[in-house]
Amino acid sequence: MPKKVVRAKLIRDKALSEFQRQLALEKFQEERPQLWLQSQRLGKLVEIQDQLVDQTFAEGSCFLHANTVSFSSFCIKKVLGIDLDTCQATIEIYGDDHLEAGVVVLPLETIEWFGFPATAVSTGIHFEGFVGSMLKPAAPPAPVQADAPVKAVPKIKGTGRTKPKE
Repeated sequence: MPKKVVRAKLIRDKALSEFQRQLALEKFQEERPQLWLQSQRLGKLVEIQDQLVDQTFAEGSCFLHANTVSFSSFCIKKVLGIDLDTCQATIEIYGDDHLEAGVVVLPLETIEWFGFPATAVSTGIHFEGFVGSMLKPAAPPAPVQADAPVKAVPKIKGTGRTKPKE
């Protein structure tokens, strides 16, 4: 076959494949709108991932919360794929006190949200607990002395209203 014919066939096959893919995505979106939403959320995460060096999240920088029976929080290293045929996401995770580092396959319907903590807090349990701008560690309460004398509270008279000036 001449090169032009082979090239034209490759271009046509590629265009046909893309058209079929788009049709399948539209069908999936119509039939399973909630799972479509979950796949779009993960798609946003993949867009962020694609902007990173080595397309990998740094350890402790991105967490995914999934409503699973035994574990609900996963420290994401990399989203490997989203399979709309099986409605599953394949994600590489960092290990913590409960899970070994490796690959997890999560059903799309269990994925709830992902987040990027500003500051990870050492709580003695790896990857649990965060401090945001609104959450500041509280100062420990002052110790109460058992033998301290109790001060009498002065009796307050009046209504609490100020008198108009004359």
